[in-house]
Amino acid sequence: MTGIARRGASDRHAADDAGTVDAAPRKLVVLLADGLRADTARDYMGYLQALNEAGRAQWRSLRCELPSLSRPLYATVINGEPPLTHGILGNGQAGQRLTRHLFQALEAHGVPAAVAAYHWFYELLAGEVFDPLRHRDAVPAGCGLSAARWYWEDDYPDSHLLADAESLRRAHLPASGPSLLFIHPMGPDLAGHLHGGESTAYAMSARKLDMLLAQLLPRWHAAGFDLLLTSDHGMHADRMHGGPLAVEREVPLIWVPHDGAVELPLPDRQTGIASWLLARLGIDGHGSGNDLGDGIDGLGLLNGADGDEVPAA
Repeated sequence: MTGIARRGASDRHAADDAGTVDAAPRKLVVLLADGLRADTARDYMGYLQALNEAGRAQWRSLRCELPSLSRPLYATVINGEPPLTHGILGNGQAGQRLTRHLFQALEAHGVPAAVAAYHWFYELLAGEVFDPLRHRDAVPAGCGLSAARWYWEDDYPDSHLLADAESLRRAHLPASGPSLLFIHPMGPDLAGHLHGGESTAYAMSARKLDMLLAQLLPRWHAAGFDLLLTSDHGMHADRMHGGPLAVEREVPLIWVPHDGAVELPLPDRQTGIASWLLARLGIDGHGSGNDLGDGIDGLGLLNGADGDEVPAA
């Protein structure tokens, strides 16, 4: 297996074009809004749409990989491989470690990163079952993070998580130079599982997240951070996801830079997100013209800190 997945021609072309437009490394906030459908984001997130209409955001959608389930797609977003390749194929694979991911590459290049996310991300990075009494703020050894805050209840409020993330940013990420703040709120997914993807409650979860971003994004922009918002998967009216229907696969991809670089080419596949993020943070094949997987392989990071491989199921 390769590590950060080999990019298709379109992903490679987008990153190459982006390099000519946006050569300086950036400070990034990545917001992975769990279970947020592309059409729901478009119809109910008025603040982000205002930025789009003002020419201050780029808005598109992409199809998530299959199966359209959370844990497999968490892995895909940070690893760049489809589930059939990285081997995380279902939500029940608790404690299974993802041996290759973008945070390792960031650490190798001295780029700090902080994460505020659901505990399944902890399990992917640590390779052990999450214990809330021990691991609330734990940073797994060798995972490449500067700081972390994990939650384990699906109804943990998005407002609290975003406040957690902002505290991490202010305490642990530098004022200058590239850095990454990764945030993973659960609100849309919880509302969808309880009420369905066509429900008033599901729409309201998107509205609430949008209102929270109206408070936070100006602060991030003032500090020089750009925002990339996307989702792992969508949500069906039957209160579930996992299949190939558009409502379960189409997710938003919204780029809101602090400096007006709105036309930066975006990845057109979910497997291209990890490579795209690394390129924005100044890590793009180390000038060799190779894809990012080759570059990280050359540093010996793709085999994992202990050399263990997780076989595809």
